[in-house]
Amino acid sequence: MKVLDKILEKVLGLMVAVMVIGCFWQVFTRFILNSPSKYTEEFLRYMLIWMTMIGVPYAYGKDRHLSINLATKSFSEKGKLLTSIGIEILVLILSVFVMVAGGWMVTMNSAGQISPAMHMPMELYYACVPIGGVLMVCYGLYRLAGDLKKWKGVK
Repeated sequence: MKVLDKILEKVLGLMVAVMVIGCFWQVFTRFILNSPSKYTEEFLRYMLIWMTMIGVPYAYGKDRHLSINLATKSFSEKGKLLTSIGIEILVLILSVFVMVAGGWMVTMNSAGQISPAMHMPMELYYACVPIGGVLMVCYGLYRLAGDLKKWKGVK
């Protein structure tokens, strides 16, 4: 997982840098040249979507996602672990059926469509959903395996 983490860190960092440059270009063309670029708004919108769909699995894998642990604070160690295993299973089910399978269907349904400004195939934009789903499954399986190892130690 460390290799995948490093790759995603580099990709996400590059995406942020490209988005900053794109945003700067949009502001420059709009206010300095008085002729806004017609491509940057769409480009930034889809980059943000891609960054989100790749960033969520990365944050999930690093255990940096938003979580509400108010209810589980009073649980025993065994109860917290059992809750964590249940959550990992739910995340895996959701990732497989909604993100991977559903994302694949949406991506295939967009075949033949092109984006309005950049004239790129819409499949390219929607592909981030199943890719993010596959990453979620990878991280979910890794986390579930870690929880199951802990479960053996707690008994």
